[in-house]
Amino acid sequence: MTGERFMKLVGEYQGFEFYQAYRDDIDHIMGGKGDTYWYVIMKRGKVTDSYIGTYRDGAWTDRHIKGAGAKRTSKPMPEGSTIARIQEHAYLLQDAKWVAGRKARLIEDAHPHYHYVYGFGDKGLDVSEKYGVTIAFSDVNDVDTGFHLRYLYTGDDVELP
Repeated sequence: MTGERFMKLVGEYQGFEFYQAYRDDIDHIMGGKGDTYWYVIMKRGKVTDSYIGTYRDGAWTDRHIKGAGAKRTSKPMPEGSTIARIQEHAYLLQDAKWVAGRKARLIEDAHPHYHYVYGFGDKGLDVSEKYGVTIAFSDVNDVDTGFHLRYLYTGDDVELP
């Protein structure tokens, strides 16, 4: 089943959530607590899209919520689509050919991570040492795809969306 890796991470810490911060004040928030998982897109501090998946009794129920407040719309999504979206972005590029076989350098800072570099720094990928999720990416040829870690929460600090 897709998403097992992220689901295991959520279970191990009794909740897990982190933010990938892109240019122009855009955040992609991925998280889970209990049987609920979410992928939320925020632009300039306002939620624009939310994908919420619930996993109960071996089955997924997924919804896409567009907008917020009175202008909010909701529609069902295919089963497992939320966790698939989370899985794709939470572990972004970790299986890419340019990463495979490269020696990563461990960076010991506030959030220790493995740093992978391609070429002469054309691309960079950071993977959390403790949690295994992709916390940063940069590409000098496509700066809009780059992001960095904004927040990371575990356990009781994680709130359902």
